[in-house]
Amino acid sequence: MIKNYLKIAWRNLLKNKGFTFINIVGLSIGVAACILISIYILHEVSYDKQVPNSGNVYRMIGNYLIDGRVQKGIHFSANTAPTVLEDFAEVENSGRLMANGLFYGAGSNEIRIEGKSMQHHEEGFAYADQSILDIMGIPMVHGDASTALSEPKTIVISEAMAYKHFNTGNPVGKVIFLNGNNEDPFRINGVMKDFPSNSHLDYDFFITLEGVEFGEGEQTRWFQNNYFTYLVLRPDTDVAAFEEKMSNTLIHTYMKPAYLGAGFVQGETLEDQLSMSLQRLTDINLYSAQIDFESSYRNDIKIIWIFGIIALFILIIASINFVNLSTAKSVSRAKEVGVRKAVGSSRMYLVAQFLTESVLITVIAFIIGIVLSGLLMPLFREMSGKALTFPWDSPLFIPMVLAAALLVGSLAGLYPSFYLSRFNPAKVLKGMMGQSKKTSGLRSGLVVFQFTISIILIVGTLIVNQQMDFILNSKIGFEKDQVIQLYGTNILNDKVETFKDELENLNGVSSVSISDYLPIEGTKRNGNSFLNEGRENIDETVGGQAWVIDEDYLETLGMKLVEGRNFSEERSSDDEATIINQAMVEKLNLDNPIGKRISRYGTLYEVIGVVENFNFNTMKQEIQPLCFFRGISPSIVSVKADTGDMPSLLSSIEAKWQEFMPNMAFRYAFMNDSFAKMYNNVSRIRTIFLAFAILAIFVACLGLFALSAFMVEQRKKEISIRMVLGASFQNIYKLLSINYLKLVGISILVALPIGWYMMGRWLEDFTYKINMGWEVFLVATVIALIIAVVTISYQSVGAALAPPVKSLRNE
Repeated sequence: MIKNYLKIAWRNLLKNKGFTFINIVGLSIGVAACILISIYILHEVSYDKQVPNSGNVYRMIGNYLIDGRVQKGIHFSANTAPTVLEDFAEVENSGRLMANGLFYGAGSNEIRIEGKSMQHHEEGFAYADQSILDIMGIPMVHGDASTALSEPKTIVISEAMAYKHFNTGNPVGKVIFLNGNNEDPFRINGVMKDFPSNSHLDYDFFITLEGVEFGEGEQTRWFQNNYFTYLVLRPDTDVAAFEEKMSNTLIHTYMKPAYLGAGFVQGETLEDQLSMSLQRLTDINLYSAQIDFESSYRNDIKIIWIFGIIALFILIIASINFVNLSTAKSVSRAKEVGVRKAVGSSRMYLVAQFLTESVLITVIAFIIGIVLSGLLMPLFREMSGKALTFPWDSPLFIPMVLAAALLVGSLAGLYPSFYLSRFNPAKVLKGMMGQSKKTSGLRSGLVVFQFTISIILIVGTLIVNQQMDFILNSKIGFEKDQVIQLYGTNILNDKVETFKDELENLNGVSSVSISDYLPIEGTKRNGNSFLNEGRENIDETVGGQAWVIDEDYLETLGMKLVEGRNFSEERSSDDEATIINQAMVEKLNLDNPIGKRISRYGTLYEVIGVVENFNFNTMKQEIQPLCFFRGISPSIVSVKADTGDMPSLLSSIEAKWQEFMPNMAFRYAFMNDSFAKMYNNVSRIRTIFLAFAILAIFVACLGLFALSAFMVEQRKKEISIRMVLGASFQNIYKLLSINYLKLVGISILVALPIGWYMMGRWLEDFTYKINMGWEVFLVATVIALIIAVVTISYQSVGAALAPPVKSLRNE
C-alpha cells in the first residue's frame, strides 16, 4: 500500500511541475535557513560548556549606582580573589585575569626568542594566576598544567604560537623577551591547547601573576581595580544568598574601611552605591551587553532570540505556502477526489495519499535544503565571523533532519489532506463545489501572517542599517580617517622620539603622535579617581580615564580644544598640568575650569585646556570623564597623512621603519579600520539580518503567489464571462488585486507597531542611537506594497490577458 501511495504521489508531483517546483523551492530555502541559523545559535549557546564543572564557575560583576543609573563592571582589586577564597567556605577556588592592556605585558607585545634577533609582534597576552589554568581546565600539550604559572617570570603559550615560533619542537624551558627588554626574561613553562572558538577566553599567552606588582601597594589596595575575578562555588551553594553575603562582607569588612582610610568620601555610602553579583561562566558570551568595557565581540541573547524567531518564521512561512498552494490546486483535483470516492475509496485512504505527497515533497525539500546549507556554510561562516562547522559527523544530525522532515511534512499536509478528502463526490461531479468562508478566511489569515513577518523584517533591516551608518559616519569627536597606526615602537626605547621627528619630515605627513591611549578598542585604558582641589574628604570622587599623550596628540587625531591651550614642549610646568574633556568638567561641576586644579590620588594638576567630548568606547556606552597628562606611552605611533598617494607614503614610512627597526616586521593599521572593528559584531549581525530577511520576504512572496493562484483558479470562468460581456483589462486587474492589497494593508497595520517596539528594544543597548522617524516605516510600507503588487500582478495580468475561450470552451 505504501509503495502504491508513493508511486501515485510521484506521478502527481511530476504532473503538476509548477506546483511541485514552487513548494520545493520555498521549503528548501526555509530548511537551509533554519539549518544555518540553528548551527549559529547552537555555537553561541555552547560557549564555555567545555570547561569542566562549568556550571559552578562564575565571574564577579560590580553593580555601581551612578547618577541614578546602574553601571556594571568586571574589574576588581588584586586582593579580591584570594580574600573571597579565604573567607567563604562556599568558594572552592578563585583566580585573577588581567588582559585590558593597562600594564606592561598585557594586550600586545613584541617578542624575541633567546638566541634570535628578530622581533615579532603578537597579540593576545594576559596576566593570569595559576588557578585560572585550574578553573578553566585548560589542557596542556607540553608542561604540567598544575604548576605552569606557579613560579615568577613564567609564561604559558598556545599551541598555535608554539608551532609558529618553534615549529614542532617542545619550547618548554625556552626563554623569550618582551618589547626589547633584554634584562627581563620570561621562561616558557607550558604549551596550552588553543582555545576553542566557543570560549570567551581567546588568548595565546598567559604571563604569571606570581610575584607581580604593578606599582607600590597595587596588590593590597581595595580601590585599585584591574582584574577579572573568577570563582568556583561548591555545587550545593545558594548563589543568590551567597551573592548578598559576599557583597556585604567585602564592602563592610574590607572596601569601606579602605575607601575611608584613603580619604574617599563615597566610602561612607559605599553600600548604597555598590553591590556585587555573579555571572555564570556559560552566560558571559550572551549576557554581557550591559557591562562596561566588555569586549565588543560578545554576542547578545536578544540577537539569538531574533535569529531563532527568523529561522522559525521562515520555515512556518514555507509551510504556509505549501498549505495555500495545495488548496489552490483543489479545483483541479476535485474531480479526481470525486471519482475516487465514487468507485469506493475511503476518506482515510485519500488522507493517506495526500499526506504521502506532502511528506514526499518535504523530504525532497529537506534533502535539497541540507545540500544548499552545506554549500552556503563557507559564505555564512564569513558573514558571521564564527568558526562554524557543518555537523556531518554528528550521529544525530541526519536522523533529526529526517524526523523534522516527516514532522513538517505531516503538519503542513494535514489541512490540505483533510480539506481535499472531504469533497462530496456528487457535488463535485455535478460541478457544484464551492469554497467556504472559513477556508477562505484561513488562507487570507495565513498570508497576513506571512507579510506581517516580512514587513517587520524590512523595518528591522532598515533600522539596523541606519544605526550602523550612524555609528560609522557620525561625528565622534576625533578624526579617524587618514590616520596610520604603527605598532611595536616601544622597542625603540629612548629613540622613539627621534623616530617621530624623522616621520614628521616625510612628504605627506602633517603630524605624528606617540601614545598607546587611543579612542579604539584594544588600546590602553587607565581608570582613576579625581576631585576638585580642596574638596578631599568632602566630595565624592569622580571616576574617569587618565591618558598619557604628547603635544601632537590632539592635532594628529583632530580633537577640538573648546577652552584653553594644548601641552607645550617649552613649558616644563605642563608635566603638572592636565587637559580634560567636557564630561569631566560636568562631573566636577567646574565653572571656568581653566586654571583650576584637580586632585588625582592626592597629586594636584592644573587644568590648561578642555577638549570636546569624543567617543573612546563603543556607542553602547556614555562618554566618560577623561584627563590627558603629558608624557610618553610609546607602543603606538600615530601618523596623520595629508596626501592622496597613500602607497608612496606607506613605502616612505616603511623605509624609516627599517632604518630604526631592521629586526622587526613593519606593521600598521588605519585608524578608521580599527574603529570599524569595534563594531564588527554589529556589522555582521546587520549582514546576517539582511540576508535572512530577503529570504523570508522571498518565501512570503511565494505565499502571496499561492493565494493569487488559488483565487485566479477559482474565478477563471467568472473572469472569462466578464470579459465576454465587455469588462476591460483594468476592471479585471482591479477585481483580482484589490483583495490581496487589502491583506497587505492589514499586514502593514499589524507589523509597523510590532517592528517599532522590537527595534526600540534593540536600540536600548546603544547610548548614542538614531531616532526612529516615520520615514523608516513609510519606506518599509512602500517596499512591502511594491513587493506585493509585483507578486500579485503575475497572476492577475495573466488572467486578465487570457482568452476567454480557454475557460468556456467546455461549457
